[in-house]
Amino acid sequence: MIKISGPTLAAAGAIFLAPCQAAAQDKNLTGMVGIGAVFSPDYPGSDNSSATPMPIVDLTWRDRFFLNQRGLGVYALRGQDTGGLSLGFALGYDFDERIAADDTRLTGLNDIEAGAMFTAFAEYELGVADLQFEVSRGLSSGGHEGTRATLGAEFSTMAGPRLQLSARPFMTWADGSYTEAFYGISVSEAAASGFSQYDTGSGLERVGIELQAAYALTDRTGLYLGVSHAQLMGDAKDSPVAFDDTQTSISTGVFFRF
Repeated sequence: MIKISGPTLAAAGAIFLAPCQAAAQDKNLTGMVGIGAVFSPDYPGSDNSSATPMPIVDLTWRDRFFLNQRGLGVYALRGQDTGGLSLGFALGYDFDERIAADDTRLTGLNDIEAGAMFTAFAEYELGVADLQFEVSRGLSSGGHEGTRATLGAEFSTMAGPRLQLSARPFMTWADGSYTEAFYGISVSEAAASGFSQYDTGSGLERVGIELQAAYALTDRTGLYLGVSHAQLMGDAKDSPVAFDDTQTSISTGVFFRF
């Protein structure tokens, strides 16, 4: 399953009215919880997609510790105290995986399992947009153990008193460990499968855009709909196991803010 990014889901909470936000400032624990679903490619480069339930969690404790799509983490710097700059770290879970049993075309290729992931990120509020940069590293021996870096810029606007629209163009760079795991074919894999050997290196892995609409039903509850569309690039696009070089995910859900 291809995950939907934490910043995109978290942005939905911004549509609530100022009185609710002001009241939340007096609480130790703030944020939102909910439930949703995502329809996304089964693995990077897949031409098959499936729907998966998805919890929505974006919680902050004393404006310093958080639990969200990035995982459990801490802010080293917080935007309201540093002129709009936030820095943080998180230990989370990387849902990206590729299991040969799920697609007969992958027979003979190594399984790449989901697993733990470390993320460091920086965000800067410019007013017209929020710049976002994050670097993640896979930590699971059964996973890719690769590094990815994503640069994005989120633009948001209110299209009415209760409707917020946002767009986030992004680009992702990946190192050789990540691209070799998902897109490469080793000598042993070539011998066990119908693919020829294919070597990959580090480089731009994908570019894309995430679009989201969030609607406040009340001051505390809301609905969202998100679409993420990406184009694989470089070695990823040319890989024999990239059966579709366009990757689209659709997510929707309901959330409650407190």
